[in-house]
Amino acid sequence: MGDHPGKDLRRDRRPFAVLAHHVVSFAGSPWAVAVTLAAVLLWAGLGVPLRFSRAWELVMTVGIPVLTLLLLIGVQHTQNHDNLAMQLKLDELIRAHERTEDEMIRVEDATPEDLERLEKQFQAHAGDSR
Repeated sequence: MGDHPGKDLRRDRRPFAVLAHHVVSFAGSPWAVAVTLAAVLLWAGLGVPLRFSRAWELVMTVGIPVLTLLLLIGVQHTQNHDNLAMQLKLDELIRAHERTEDEMIRVEDATPEDLERLEKQFQAHAGDSR
C-alpha cells in the first residue's frame, strides 16, 4: 500500500477548536448541572438583599440567552467536526471494501430525493434478504 492520506493528521490546536471542545465536554458533565444550580441559587440569594432590582433581573433575562447562544455555537462547531470525521471514516471503509460501491462515498452530498430513492432501495434489499 502507498501513503495513506490520513498518515499526516494533526490535532486541531486552534484556540476556538480547543475552547469549543472543552466547553462542550464540560456542558455535558454532571459538574455543569452543579455549577448551573449553584449560580441560580447564588443569583436568587443575592437578589433578596438587592430587592431584585431591574438591573438584577436583566442579569438573568439577558445573560442566559447570550450564554445559550455561545454554547449552541460551540456545540454546533464540535458536531460539524465530529460529523465530518465520521463521514471520512465511513468513506475509508467503503473505499477499502471490495464489495461496496464507490458511488456511496460522500453520499451525504446527494439531494434529498436521491437519498430517499437510495433508502427505498436499501429497504427493499433488506426485505428481500429476510
